Order: sequence, then C-alpha cells, then structure tokens
Amino acid sequence: MLLSGVTLAASVAEAAPVRQVIGHSALDRPITSWRQGDPESEFRVLVVGSVHGDERQGMRVVSRLRQQLAGRKGPKRIGIWTVKSANPDGTAANTRKNARGVDLNRNFPFRWDGSLNGGYNSGPRPASEPETRTMMRFSRRVGFDLAIWFHQPWGRTLAPCNRDRQWALLYARLSGLGTGGGCDRSRYPGSAVSWQHHTDGTTAFVVEFGPGVQPRAVIARHARAVIRLAKRMD
Repeated sequence: MLLSGVTLAASVAEAAPVRQVIGHSALDRPITSWRQGDPESEFRVLVVGSVHGDERQGMRVVSRLRQQLAGRKGPKRIGIWTVKSANPDGTAANTRKNARGVDLNRNFPFRWDGSLNGGYNSGPRPASEPETRTMMRFSRRVGFDLAIWFHQPWGRTLAPCNRDRQWALLYARLSGLGTGGGCDRSRYPGSAVSWQHHTDGTTAFVVEFGPGVQPRAVIARHARAVIRLAKRMD
C-alpha cells in the first residue's frame, strides 16, 4: 500500500533519531544522546558505550545499535537512548578518568567513598564532576526502565545479586557473554548502576568486554541483545 505524503513524512519523522546535547565535560566537550525507537515509548532504555575513556568497545556497540535502529521505528512501545561516551575528555585522551583525574564510576552519590584515590579516585565530593551530574540529570529526566553500561576488560556480564539478576542473565544468554558464575554485589562505591538502581529503581547492570578489539560479529550480537532484552522486559 502506498503511503500518502503526510503519512510518509510522519513515518520518516518517527524513524529519525533525535540528537540532543545533554551536558558538557570538564573541558567543555559535548555529551550527546540519541533517542531512537518508538516516540510514544512506554519502556525506556539507556545504553552507555563508555564511562572510562580507555574502554572503547562499548562505543562500537552503540554505533551498531544506532545503525540497526536507523530508518525504522524499532520495537513498539520501546524507546532507546544511547550515549556513546559519558567521558569524552577521557575518550580523547585514552585515559580511564576524566580531565580532572576522577574515576566517574566512583563519583556517583550512592555509597560514595571519599577515601578512594589513585586509579579509582572518587573526586572531592559526591557528583563533583560535570559528567556525573550530566548523567544524573539525564537519568532523572527520562526515567529509564533499563540501563546497560559497557566496560572492559573482565570479559563477563555482571549479574547483580538483586531482582535485576534475571535480566542480566538473560542478556548474557542473548549476547553470548556469560557471567562467570556468582553475582555482582555492587560493592563498588559511587558506581553509576548502583546509583540508578537505588535512586530510580532502574534495572541497571554492567557488561564487561574482554581486553582488546572485539570481533565485528560480537559487537553486532550485543547490539541485537539490547533490543531483544528490551522486548522481553516490556
């Protein structure tokens, strides 16, 4: 059936990604999100490719996911927001921490520990970093039901020891990246996923690629796993 000009235009508008600068880094680099999927979404997903600037493989998953969703509405009732890097200064410098030497994944307020220093420097106070505050504001504004944050280099899906565990286990099966046994007790102070789960009740977990560059097929499988998991949870 041929679409009328109005209907076709509406369809294209629905499929087009909505790009938004949601904040800026310590060095004023933009932190950008893309919203894709159903514009009337009832279930909202966040995928963050990198929070540590030297852990880049999740950024490839974000790029592949955006490609998969481009030109079509994607799953009904599901909106997918992607942030390629929550730490653009660290990404540019290929360093774990941000430009002020803070590990952003130890800087979120929940269970923040000011005694951490060195490679895990948690910052001078909770949410001291502009990148952290950006992701907090963004999460609160959208209200995500599911959040997946990519890291390296442990090579496993970190399945929480709470009610979110079942979904991380399903993701592990869909992606082919197992959990390595046991569960993640979220003992990492100031982490993004712990803050999201505690503050907003978001189902949030970490996916840790192994070291080095991952095969294209692996990246594609993880992008598909995000969509398939969201469909199962909706």
